[in-house]
Amino acid sequence: MYTLFIDTHYTLLHVALFKDEKVDLEIKKEGVKHSECFILSIQELLEQKGITFDDLSGIIVVNGPGSFTGVRIGVVVAKMIGYCKNIPIKVISYLQALSLKYNLECMIGIRDKNGVFIGNFDQNHELVGDYYYLSNQELEKANENIIFDEVINLDKVYEYLKDKKSIPPHFVKPIYVKKIEVDK
Repeated sequence: MYTLFIDTHYTLLHVALFKDEKVDLEIKKEGVKHSECFILSIQELLEQKGITFDDLSGIIVVNGPGSFTGVRIGVVVAKMIGYCKNIPIKVISYLQALSLKYNLECMIGIRDKNGVFIGNFDQNHELVGDYYYLSNQELEKANENIIFDEVINLDKVYEYLKDKKSIPPHFVKPIYVKKIEVDK
């Protein structure tokens, strides 16, 4: 059986299939409209392996942080597939996925044009407190040791999530950058 990985949180569209706990096939597309290419990318992935949604035993979805449209597309499709096909869903934020590369307490950040979205993680890669957003002006004044990284390790994501409980589709929640900015 296969596990489908979905990440539409930012400009990179990233879908992959795991088989036997390892990445079997992945598709990355940069600079495309997720709303136009995402479903076709999943279809391409499944067709290349000669499988259908019925061959999936799990879904991993990156739930943000990101733009409303980007995050929403990935989360909604994961929820729809999970619900319709009764496939368990596991969720990870992009920041938490990045933290898996570091075996220490760390502060991970991802930038957008207006600032940085930040999460603090303990040695076990669990979020400490809440995610928060610093504008570029706030970041200049902050005395933070933030790790800026952009490449997640899919094998580490799978390993981290394999023993975690799945989430019912109705409880999968996106993390939006704009919502945090508005809350300030």
